[in-house]
Amino acid sequence: MKKIFFIIQTIFLFGVVTKAQDDVYPTPAQKGTFYIVNATVHVGNGTVINSGTIKVTDGKIAQVGANISASGDIIDAKGKQVYPGLILPESDLGLKEISNAVRGSNDYQELGEWNPNVQSAVAYNTDSKIINSLKSNGIVLTNVAPAGSLLA
Repeated sequence: MKKIFFIIQTIFLFGVVTKAQDDVYPTPAQKGTFYIVNATVHVGNGTVINSGTIKVTDGKIAQVGANISASGDIIDAKGKQVYPGLILPESDLGLKEISNAVRGSNDYQELGEWNPNVQSAVAYNTDSKIINSLKSNGIVLTNVAPAGSLLA
């Protein structure tokens, strides 16, 4: 009886596993233009546009502003906060430059037993070369935090 149950269970699991990733394909490229209107738009440089409009053409943000005329496909975002870009919720951006190769460029983990006064604002490297490449790839906001065992 145990062997029969094991065989049935194995066949069932094998069937589920082989079908699990059957139809995972990239979505087709977005074509055309649509507008997100009446939103509170956070541009990413500290500017906030109330009742703003975002124009998206062929999957890329074409315009962001307050005086953009919208026609065609319109998404009303009244009362919503919109960030035209990606948000990186946890990062050591500006704290670590060359992975683990050069210790002097890595300030993402404090040394010592217990360091409750660690501040990433003190160690943040504003001249980091990685920041500009992330900006050009759509990252507009990030939460920079050091790593650690007791205090992260």
